[in-house]
Amino acid sequence: MYDVAFIKDTLLAAGNLALEYYLKVTPAWKDDRTYLTDADLAVQEYVREALDRQYPDDGIVAEENGLRKAPKSGVRYWVVDPIDGTASFAAGLPVWGIVIALIEGDEPVGGFFYQPVTRDLFYTTPDGQVFRNDRPRHLREPEAFHRETSLFIASRLHRYYTLSPDYPGKLRNLASSMAHLAYLATGSADAALVERVYIWDIAAGMAMLKLNGGVWQYVNGEAVSLSALLAGQQMPYPMLAGRPHMVAAFQGVIAYNGGE
Repeated sequence: MYDVAFIKDTLLAAGNLALEYYLKVTPAWKDDRTYLTDADLAVQEYVREALDRQYPDDGIVAEENGLRKAPKSGVRYWVVDPIDGTASFAAGLPVWGIVIALIEGDEPVGGFFYQPVTRDLFYTTPDGQVFRNDRPRHLREPEAFHRETSLFIASRLHRYYTLSPDYPGKLRNLASSMAHLAYLATGSADAALVERVYIWDIAAGMAMLKLNGGVWQYVNGEAVSLSALLAGQQMPYPMLAGRPHMVAAFQGVIAYNGGE
């Protein structure tokens, strides 16, 4: 179980903190060739302190500085991405946000994502619902491909993937893995292709998808192990997510050629 009101309040406060840095940061490079800003560090510390106070026995895993706290008891971990979409944040673009997820064992059980600029708030509830801005939302119903079929794509599609010219639909990229999964889980697209990211980029979205009947798997058909990712590993392959029928359909039109 988890306290939805507490998590929502924490996200809103963390979002206000992030906005104090927005349009004012100069990013630095991390060892993994991704951006880091002062906002990432400040937001992560705020969220970590809040979770520690509310759930002192639970573990915490977060993106920056290798933060990993083992649970005092049980198998619950809170997973935090202080700013998913840091490159967009640093560029002054609007799609970025704060991510909190709850994992028990190998299962994503709670997911929360707040975008301060657009004010989109996505969250799950313990009774199995998924909300966008306090309205329950669901995955799109599966259909055969058509001109308005929508796939969220990886940012380096042109380098590492081949897409069949027979695919008649649309491609979209918002520069945030979590935004892709959150919008997918609440009915704004048919599937998402997610790059080889880390657990903090996907755990909350996986919880939303799971509660709404969605699935995910690596592009080579292998299952995704959250326990391996929880240990800090990068995803070994890109991942497709959506309703089972749509994931299978996109497996047939996307080829992964290797790369990051």
